[in-house]
Amino acid sequence: MKYQKGVGLMEVIVAMLLLGVAVLGFALLQYKSLGMGEQALRKIEAVNIARNLSERMYFNRSGTYKGVSSTDTTKCLNAYCTANDFALKDIADVTQLAKNKNMTIAILSCPDTKNLRNCIYVAWDETKASQSNSDAAACTEADKFKYKSGARCVVVEAF
Repeated sequence: MKYQKGVGLMEVIVAMLLLGVAVLGFALLQYKSLGMGEQALRKIEAVNIARNLSERMYFNRSGTYKGVSSTDTTKCLNAYCTANDFALKDIADVTQLAKNKNMTIAILSCPDTKNLRNCIYVAWDETKASQSNSDAAACTEADKFKYKSGARCVVVEAF
């Protein structure tokens, strides 16, 4: 009777195939974790932008923030300005900050709330900083607070 010594070629091929699949799976896992890390960073940046604007809204409660454009008004730098002028300047500053990070912002009425608070929407990538039941690129539904599937945005309730 003859006994085999060593490892057969077929066993080596199967072992290499299994090792290759494991390495490929690990590489795919690393790639996925990089994408998730990037999205986590974007969420942190969006929350910081929303918090920044929320604090400005808190300290300037008599200013009108909802429904104003982000046009820069620099008259507050050298002369007397009203609370609404400060609100315009605040929105221009925060809009520019968001634009520098490839994000958009909007101040809208919070959906499905009785306290009539404003919500600060910060969106990135293809998501729009808006509410809509029909637009798939919107951040949330219009009639109730529900994020759209795959939306890349943050909503912060403010004053």
